[in-house]
Amino acid sequence: MAAWARFSDGVEVDEAIFRILAKAAPSGTLDVFASDQHNSYLRLSGAFLKHIGEDRKATDDDVRDVCRRFARGLQGNATAALFNHLAFRSPGFRQLLGEHVLLIGRLEDTNTVAVDDGKGQLAQLAVQPEECAEEVDGFKTLVKLNPDHEESWKKNLEWIHGVFEKSQSLGKPLFNETLIFQFPGEKKSDMARRLPEALVKIAEDFSPYGHFYKTQVPVLWASDNGDITRISSPDVIRETAVAMDRVVNRPLLLLSAAVDFEQYSAQYGIVADIFSGPMCGRAYFKEAFQAPETKDWDTLEASFSRIALPRIGQIKGLATVVSKAWWHKFTWMAEEAKAVINLDAKPKDTGVKADYGY
Repeated sequence: MAAWARFSDGVEVDEAIFRILAKAAPSGTLDVFASDQHNSYLRLSGAFLKHIGEDRKATDDDVRDVCRRFARGLQGNATAALFNHLAFRSPGFRQLLGEHVLLIGRLEDTNTVAVDDGKGQLAQLAVQPEECAEEVDGFKTLVKLNPDHEESWKKNLEWIHGVFEKSQSLGKPLFNETLIFQFPGEKKSDMARRLPEALVKIAEDFSPYGHFYKTQVPVLWASDNGDITRISSPDVIRETAVAMDRVVNRPLLLLSAAVDFEQYSAQYGIVADIFSGPMCGRAYFKEAFQAPETKDWDTLEASFSRIALPRIGQIKGLATVVSKAWWHKFTWMAEEAKAVINLDAKPKDTGVKADYGY
């Protein structure tokens, strides 16, 4: 299939992939609701069951049910949505989500393969891309990294390279996510202090293997068992984002990395004019599982809509006005590609300089 666009590193985007993105986001704003966190959903569902007085452990069936309810509760209020195979392979899922929402399927297994006594973690697939290509519009992968562990670094690079090649051959966009992982016994605050330097190194090596690069930014604060520690200033967050943007030839999407919404909204505001959109999950909705109004499965869904939808709207509004179009990293687009998007939808100059010096 003919190339319709090209990144500065020479990677081409074919007509099929471009059309998928253009259909979902013709005006350039690509906000993604992330709902693929399997182990996190097990923990949140367990807390929900305890909250409603149900004495049992959460199961994969609960994860599937929560995701289906949240897909429906989203009410189409996102350009794209990310779910794992328990959800997107369940009957009628596309209808619950909405036909117009770009559906991204998580490929990787929630559990990594630990190497060298846990110093490295290797990603593995839970579902093969070719097995689910007809069920989703795009793919997502996550690689957890230790920048100082050479063996796992190289193996994960080989792994994501192979998945990217498969995605291209199947005509599906790949959303490539990376995370620095917390060492066993390491405080969240100590892990967070490693972020500014590590994020740029990770971005430089891993971002080429996908059509979008989903990353975290340094945190303003971290909590260790309720003890709050200030970590990075707004200046450091922005400087790190600028440094990543310099070395990344793909549009950037901001993940929440388990922070609360109050911090995520601040992070997004700091880097909104550098990134192309949010790819956020738990920060939008995690309070719903134990909200006073949540008393059963139906009220959990209602709490989700009540809590998450205004937050999604807030970040989407910022992304629509301030963030870059998903095609801004292309150095060339075919005339046919330009004809299926609205190049004039985004403001040419928002006036946002984002100088956060104090």
